[in-house]
Amino acid sequence: MDWRALEAATDAVVVRAFSESVRLSFMKNGVTDPHRPLQDIMAVIHNPAPEGTISLGAGVITRVSAGNAALVIERAAYPDLFIPNTPTEKTKVRASDRAGQPWWEVKSVSDRFSSILVAELNEL
Repeated sequence: MDWRALEAATDAVVVRAFSESVRLSFMKNGVTDPHRPLQDIMAVIHNPAPEGTISLGAGVITRVSAGNAALVIERAAYPDLFIPNTPTEKTKVRASDRAGQPWWEVKSVSDRFSSILVAELNEL
């Protein structure tokens, strides 16, 4: 088994264990993009530890400031979500199962991981 397969299997276990219901609302020119419908998915919204550090495993650590979070989406679970519907800057993200159903906005997206997509979120 190659390392990418092992990484994908590990990511799948972690993401599925900590996932919550998330709504993605794609924006274009400040309004919902009519060509990219709302997407309801299961993904991890990870709020940082008090010091702002998020560990994504395998020694991968990122830092976010207060009011920010990271959205982690398992690529294999949503193959149709990527191209043309990859979350981009300004995509709105709602935590559907959390009290108050808080909203975030995608600040940046990292597609450098082979089996997950990680987006940094700003709280709205």
